[in-house]
Amino acid sequence: MRLAKKGMALLFVLLLSIGTSLSALAAESVILTLEVQIGSTSALVNGEKTKIEKPYTQNGAVMVPLGVFQRAFGTKSRLEGEDVVRLSYGSKAATFTIGSKTAWVNGSKSALAAAPVMKNGTLMVPLRPVTDMLGAAVKVASGKIVVTLKSDNGIPGQKPVKGDEEGISGRVGSSYAGWSIDYPENAVAELGDNEFSAMLGDPDGTYMLQIHVWEEDASVSVPLSDVLEQLEQEALESGETVVDREAFPNAVLPYARLITRDLDGLYWEARRYYDQGRVYTLYFGDSLVKDYRELEERAELLDSFRPSFATKGVKTEDLSTIKDGQVSAASSDYGVTLKLPAEWIPTDTGRFEYAAEDGSSLSLQVTSAAAGQTLEDWHTLLQSRMDELFVAGKAKPIVSEPLKAAGVDGRLEKLTYQLGTEEYHWNWLVLQQEGYFYILRYSAPAEAYKEQTFRRIIGSLDIDFDTVASSFGKLGQISYLKDKSLNVTKSTTDFQISVPAYWTSIPGSGVQPELRYSLPGGSLSLTLIGEGVEAAAAKAARGYADLKLDDPTMSVEPPQRTLFAGVPAVRLAYTGTDGSPYQAEDIYFRHGNSTYWMHTRLDQAMATPQQLDGIKRALQSFRFLK
Repeated sequence: MRLAKKGMALLFVLLLSIGTSLSALAAESVILTLEVQIGSTSALVNGEKTKIEKPYTQNGAVMVPLGVFQRAFGTKSRLEGEDVVRLSYGSKAATFTIGSKTAWVNGSKSALAAAPVMKNGTLMVPLRPVTDMLGAAVKVASGKIVVTLKSDNGIPGQKPVKGDEEGISGRVGSSYAGWSIDYPENAVAELGDNEFSAMLGDPDGTYMLQIHVWEEDASVSVPLSDVLEQLEQEALESGETVVDREAFPNAVLPYARLITRDLDGLYWEARRYYDQGRVYTLYFGDSLVKDYRELEERAELLDSFRPSFATKGVKTEDLSTIKDGQVSAASSDYGVTLKLPAEWIPTDTGRFEYAAEDGSSLSLQVTSAAAGQTLEDWHTLLQSRMDELFVAGKAKPIVSEPLKAAGVDGRLEKLTYQLGTEEYHWNWLVLQQEGYFYILRYSAPAEAYKEQTFRRIIGSLDIDFDTVASSFGKLGQISYLKDKSLNVTKSTTDFQISVPAYWTSIPGSGVQPELRYSLPGGSLSLTLIGEGVEAAAAKAARGYADLKLDDPTMSVEPPQRTLFAGVPAVRLAYTGTDGSPYQAEDIYFRHGNSTYWMHTRLDQAMATPQQLDGIKRALQSFRFLK
């Protein structure tokens, strides 16, 4: 968790630069005002003079810094993906994409005269769509723009209402992750990269507090001495200098505390709490602190942390985006939004893919439809490709049914297959519009499979079909649906290999040369190792002998000396059961001063002639380059 600190700090600075986050408000009815001048860095925000990035006009649109709306009206902003910003005000919302002239304002698609753009580190957006979203009045005269809005939430950043503790505007927390903390005046708060991390700080970036939550075994009691050692080890691994350490067993909620100085010279206080199977870690940093003892001035804020959301008699702002156990997800590239179970999280592929710990997963892909191709044709192609992937009897015929989603007619395709003794399910929702197929795929092992969960996701699906039609040309086929005879060639400075195009390349560790491919039910990899060929093969054979102790079904053929890519090699073939029966092969060979290990593996339920032929073609294609 510690390693995420600096990355989250940079994200927090970016969020503040566009005026994002939840800011503390006082509750009273007022008229809020924003006054800006074209070409002027001076603005009036609720009567107070402030400096902003110069507004300007482009294609007839007045461009203003997005952050000024947060300061003037208390809007909230949130990054969704790399270039999509969602601005909200209560139940009202506007979504902008940097560089795009399409926006969504209160649920309706809107064409912009000018696209949002980053200028001098500030996000500039057209004024009118935001004021339309807010329902604010706008007056323009001689280059001066005055925006007014009636609010029942008081003036953003103003002192709290009478009776509240001085300097605190209620509390902020997460109802889903289960925590809360006092909310300092003028502070801004924002979720991190998921529901179990958050950031809180001041608009000037003087201080920042990070909060991380994760699950652990509730039945195991962890002593504070152990917790303190955890914090210290994490700090040392990050290159930080430990300044002070202490445990507080008699606190309202016992915790361990560590104070460090990072590589930039900034002081950080880390606190870690264990409560009912959850671990809460707080990291607090202040750029003005010159002596670590000065962090004691912030102790009151940190002491107010509680591993619960609601505090009786105190209003708590909720950072959580999860409602009814679901969280919103969106693909701005494809104009798709939907709701997912809260426990599903994005994978690290960079694509629209989500996964859960129980093995469930969901992915979205869009492909081009050939002229005249129908949903029935897609079903036929899917069945044909699955027949090429599964050995006869391992997969049942695909069941198809008509299903309406996102306002159009589509089809639900359901496949059940067997790997070893385990049963698995693949479901596809397929829609066709504007010359494209939209494919939402849900997969899960039998014990986690819930068709109603997928149908609930489908019910939440909303698609702006114009987005793909107006932004894309021809799109390729899904990898596992590609023709099994198609190849793709990979070349490095040392070698060349040609693999089936339906295989998926997996990013390596950065150590070169290295190749990793996944294929349905299997994999192929090439790794550089430090031993000689004979030593590496002998070591592998001993390892397989040890594995047989845990897997008595394992069978290993005697090492075979052969040629591979024109050089001497040792080949080991073996079978075993690891969840389901599989067959594998290792080839060790040497070229120049390097020893290579080529490894292939394939589940026997998917060892079809087409799959075996693909592995054979790949191995035969491997050759060294001069």
